Amino acid sequence: MASYEYRALNAQGKTVKGVLDGESERHLRQLLREKGLTALDIQALNKSSNSSATSGRSLFKKKLAVSEVSLFTRELYTLLEASTPLNQALKALSEQAESKTVLRFISGLHQNVNEGYGLAQALMRSDYTVPQDYIAIIQAGEESGHLTAVMSRLADNLEQRDHLNKKLKTALIYPILMIVVAVAIVFFLMVYVVPKVVTVFDNMQQELPPLTQGLLSASDFVQVYWWLIIGGVIGLWVILQIMLRIPSMRFKIHALLMRTPGIKRFLIYSATSRWARTLGVLVDSGVAVRESMVISAEVMTLAPMRKAVDEMVEKIRQGESVHSAMRQAGFFPPLLLNLVKTGEGKGQLHTMLLKGAQHYEVAVEQAAQTLVSLLEPLLIIVMGAVVLTIVLAIMLPIFEMNQMVG
Repeated sequence: MASYEYRALNAQGKTVKGVLDGESERHLRQLLREKGLTALDIQALNKSSNSSATSGRSLFKKKLAVSEVSLFTRELYTLLEASTPLNQALKALSEQAESKTVLRFISGLHQNVNEGYGLAQALMRSDYTVPQDYIAIIQAGEESGHLTAVMSRLADNLEQRDHLNKKLKTALIYPILMIVVAVAIVFFLMVYVVPKVVTVFDNMQQELPPLTQGLLSASDFVQVYWWLIIGGVIGLWVILQIMLRIPSMRFKIHALLMRTPGIKRFLIYSATSRWARTLGVLVDSGVAVRESMVISAEVMTLAPMRKAVDEMVEKIRQGESVHSAMRQAGFFPPLLLNLVKTGEGKGQLHTMLLKGAQHYEVAVEQAAQTLVSLLEPLLIIVMGAVVLTIVLAIMLPIFEMNQMVG
């Protein structure tokens, strides 16, 4: 028999860890079920070459798009609601998958379910990563025997998240396109247009205006060191990515962004709406509040907010209310705080969290539209100023020539 280290949920929804001896992982899962525990993760202590390969493979798991997971969840819910057994539903979905990625993902789940694993366990063993909150919600649905109802809430959650992502991407397409086009036009003017136009001034016996001299110097620099400019931009991007991988630097950068006027409200509302919806769905699915709080921290992309949620977990463990812990965090909007306070008092925390999430999702869309409406005229003004500077630099010597001739 081999020794296994396990992490499981007990009847109260709390995570427990330990070590057990078993003939196989399947045998160990049976032993845990007899103890009233639901396995979350099992690792062999005496790792064989096969387990090492599995562990290594897990480091390179592929990630599914939110839209793909959303569509899979909605289709699976539809089949389960029609009383289709889970393994048959997965088989049917694998046969109609439109992409190879989704086909391999669903086929892997189908194989794991046929081997006796639950859907949550199959997702953990999959070669494709899905969010931790997604697995936790399905785990809660399987434990409570209400998987179909939980899949419905989960599908609604993912569809709303996908809808918001698409809205934000659509709003940002125009300003990003304007920036790219503006940079390309300026680069073209500096490399091709300016050098040809200013050749008419080569035979002039007078000193060129400072603005024209500066433009010529800038044009010469761009023509000779264009590779340095492109390399510098790429280098800055790489440095930023490296800094974001260092926890202390990522925390400082995110904290700075959260204090930046114009985008502060957009970032906080976006993170708050996603966190509130995730926590609301987890609690509504039967996951304990503290465990839900731990899982919901995973969706916080801003480091200061994630740290605050982690601290909230400890406060709740010490007996404080969710509202009190949120208020001490210092960044949650007042409306959400009032909704959570009301929800706790009436025993409807999940309902109020979902209402708050819906409100701030609308606020995020409005904030994005406001941000774009401010960026558009600003970009036009900047682009106009650059083009005007180039035109003046070219026209000033011509004006001086006309005065001399006159």
